[in-house]
Amino acid sequence: MRLKSVTLAMTLSLTLATVTWQDGALAAKADSCANCHGIDGNSSSWLYPNLAGQTVDYLVTQMKLFKEQKRKNYQMNAALQVLSEQDMKEIAEFFNSQLMTRESGSPDPAVLEEGRKLLDEAKCDACHQKGYLGMSEFPRLARQKWRYLAKQMKAYRDGKRESAIMAPTVKNFTDEQINAMSQYLSRL
Repeated sequence: MRLKSVTLAMTLSLTLATVTWQDGALAAKADSCANCHGIDGNSSSWLYPNLAGQTVDYLVTQMKLFKEQKRKNYQMNAALQVLSEQDMKEIAEFFNSQLMTRESGSPDPAVLEEGRKLLDEAKCDACHQKGYLGMSEFPRLARQKWRYLAKQMKAYRDGKRESAIMAPTVKNFTDEQINAMSQYLSRL
């Protein structure tokens, strides 16, 4: 019975992906995205961010930064070289239209509450908007992989990733505080 359910789920996923990507050329270009970020933009690994539900402007900006190698990641830098600006926009619109799923598990309610309070005190929703759904160039944080979020916040804090806004915002947070904020955001 379980095998039938898995087979049905895989078939449905592939069918939906085929229906969604009506432009075969664009599907071929975007196929490499699915290897890490999932067919519908929901990554199965914390190493790769969810793209589902992410803002179009943010996705396009990040793709351009990777393509121009202003943001370093050898996989992304190479994969984006074949995409035009129009391709990037269409891929971003596809992923924006997908529903981001929530991580599974049962985090400690006290950690989640600490994360919520820290985010409120830092006024993170001033840029990332109510519910942390993002807007324009400010990314959606709600339901993002918590370990991925923590890694990115620590990179800003430690000077490994640049941002005139994020670096000073997170500079005084401890690893534990960053982990609590990230866990809270992943559960929204």
